[in-house]
Amino acid sequence: MNEGEIFGFLGPNGAGKTTTIRILLDLLRPDSGQVELLGLDVRRESFNIRKQIGYLPGEFSAHEHLSGLAFFKLISTIRNVSFDQDSLLFKRFDLSGKELSKKIKALSHGTLQKIGIIQALFHHPRLLILDEPTSGLDPLMKEVFYEILFEEQRKGTTIFFSSHNLYEVEKLCNRVAIIRKGRIAGLETLEVLKDKAGQVLEFTLTDTDKEIELPGAELISHEGTQYVYKLSGDINTVLKNLSEMAVRNVSISKPDLEELFMQYYHDESGKEDDLS
Repeated sequence: MNEGEIFGFLGPNGAGKTTTIRILLDLLRPDSGQVELLGLDVRRESFNIRKQIGYLPGEFSAHEHLSGLAFFKLISTIRNVSFDQDSLLFKRFDLSGKELSKKIKALSHGTLQKIGIIQALFHHPRLLILDEPTSGLDPLMKEVFYEILFEEQRKGTTIFFSSHNLYEVEKLCNRVAIIRKGRIAGLETLEVLKDKAGQVLEFTLTDTDKEIELPGAELISHEGTQYVYKLSGDINTVLKNLSEMAVRNVSISKPDLEELFMQYYHDESGKEDDLS
């Protein structure tokens, strides 16, 4: 991660995302190697690092017999920071005093997730580590959350963003790491990843379904008279060959993040890994 960036961390269940986060937080110890956060060794400086981090786990939970207010007062004491009951964060996430007075065990999943986000943000950390942070949020609250993350980034906060939601990773992140079976399969800016993946050619023929040859392009899918190719050669040569066919319409585009993601999840036999 670079300081002040929103860094996306992508991978399906079982790929190693949560394990990586637990190692970063010194909740698990690696078999070998060294891990540093904020320029500090996570094993020797764990306490100092955690004071500067805000963390939202993938399945956030809190002391269920406490009210929301009592919970925030508790973690304020633990972190040695003042607690502001009129905090703008509560207002922006539409958390009323009535909701915060309820015991945590009586709150909805969405309300509990808001509390989890606020507890990660309220002490103004240098680094935010967020694991599936929008789980349970409605679309309006997601937009509020995105705005807050951009505001934190402008303040210089570094954000490590682990998510299954490819749309929000593409919307938020400067760079992404794609993790596959515990290893990083890709690490680039989105634009560089898309450039490496090449362009996608889609066209429809007026003729009936038939096999065609298109040198400089690799067939991705074919249904009826509709074809999708990945461009791998000289685009001018491909277009010249295409001009000799009876084409109804044609488009060329860069792959979106979902298409890029799927390219990293094909094993040697051509089958996709289990993404569930």
